[in-house]
Amino acid sequence: MKPDKICGLGEALHHWLSFQILCGREALLSESYLNQPTGEYLLKAAGKSHLKTEHSHPVLNKLGKKGRPRQIDFCLLSEVKKHLTTAIELKWITQSPLNKQRIIDDLLRLECLVPEPERKGAHIYRYLIVAGRTSDLREMFIDSKMKSKSQFKFIDGILGTKRNETTRVIYEKLESEQKDLFDKFAENYESRIPKRLLTELVYEQESKDIGIYCWRIRCSEHRQVVEGVPTDTSAETADPS
Repeated sequence: MKPDKICGLGEALHHWLSFQILCGREALLSESYLNQPTGEYLLKAAGKSHLKTEHSHPVLNKLGKKGRPRQIDFCLLSEVKKHLTTAIELKWITQSPLNKQRIIDDLLRLECLVPEPERKGAHIYRYLIVAGRTSDLREMFIDSKMKSKSQFKFIDGILGTKRNETTRVIYEKLESEQKDLFDKFAENYESRIPKRLLTELVYEQESKDIGIYCWRIRCSEHRQVVEGVPTDTSAETADPS
């Protein structure tokens, strides 16, 4: 799903959430509450693609591993061969302290998605959508701080906040506290993490009530991984889509 259609999803979510607030349903707003409008929009916008929810991650699920499989919130699969073409992760921000690890986990779960080897030249569109009440989104996410030698914003060097802004995320240039979040992903998911990746803010809208941000996640053209983390070679084929 190309960025123009994902912008349409951002618009739909913004209108839908604003409507829920006008109807006095603010207490119901949550991450799971985003599923209905997202699913309804994707059913219309996907055309002949197959829509899947809670789709098993094709890279991060180890054979024989017990427990709930790693999943992607929403996926589109090609009509005939059911190849993954679009992956979307959703996050709802509240007044509670931000779980920064969950944001980085979603980001890296998307980044490591690559087409099957036989689909050379194919693309997987990957999007991280973050929504919330505007005040919560600003305070708990956009302006959320971390502290090293001095304070800095958690998303600095990772996610830009201006429409069409592309951020080149370079692991070695991140603050040590940010690196720790990347390293924790590698440990928990037994997966190598990239030295570089790209994030692009393709949609953002804030009203007095609701804010929506959508980033497209891309591999660097020649994907390289950080050494010294658990080995997993299944995600090392670049897909700079």
